[in-house]
Amino acid sequence: MEALVNLADQNLSRIAREPLWDRAHSQLREALLAGRFEPGSALVLRQLAETFGTSITPVRDAVSRLVAQGVLDQGPRNSALVPDLKSSALTDLMVVRTELEGRATREAAMKACAADVDALEVLLADMRRMIEKRRLDTYLDIHRRFHFGIYALAGIPILLEMIENLWLRCGPILSFVVPQYVVSLKGTDHHQAALDAIRLRDGTRAEAEIVADIEEAGAYLLGLADGTGRIRRPHEAPAGAR
Repeated sequence: MEALVNLADQNLSRIAREPLWDRAHSQLREALLAGRFEPGSALVLRQLAETFGTSITPVRDAVSRLVAQGVLDQGPRNSALVPDLKSSALTDLMVVRTELEGRATREAAMKACAADVDALEVLLADMRRMIEKRRLDTYLDIHRRFHFGIYALAGIPILLEMIENLWLRCGPILSFVVPQYVVSLKGTDHHQAALDAIRLRDGTRAEAEIVADIEEAGAYLLGLADGTGRIRRPHEAPAGAR
């Protein structure tokens, strides 16, 4: 008599798919964090699968998780939507971001070494060169690496994870700071001041500079809200917007 096959052992197909699911999920997260998908964009699963070179299944799994997290909205069949962000939601996000990112920066100032700050200085220099040359296509990528480079130095993984989840919600709207806000050089002084404070192990000042950076960019974005509270690109904003 043949032995029954234990179904718990039949995991080869699921294991084989996991790297594809991880890769699709990771690429979508990176794109959202870097502001590559603007609010209101429709993500068609089949097109994403073609871009990733995978079947639609791992893409559907990755998108479903982001929908469950509230990062994406469920769209029509086999699609998802990057949600618009209202001014009230952005205000709430800023409250939490300033608390978490400020605390991470304070912790980083207590733990960073000179080499850590030197590496962040390189990223800041790259950002400034992009602004100077008006080549901003990858600016938000470097900007994110700069901020998360600071937060990673706090050495608190759960704090870093919470910050990343908040950025997933506001990442698409951050694309609206390019180019007008970015080329005005607003924020760069706070970046440099934060690094100077971290180098001096002045956690209080470092925290204050990062909080000011978040609040100033947030105030700019809030000024782009229309009468319904929807935040739009500067060239789409109503005449009364700042």
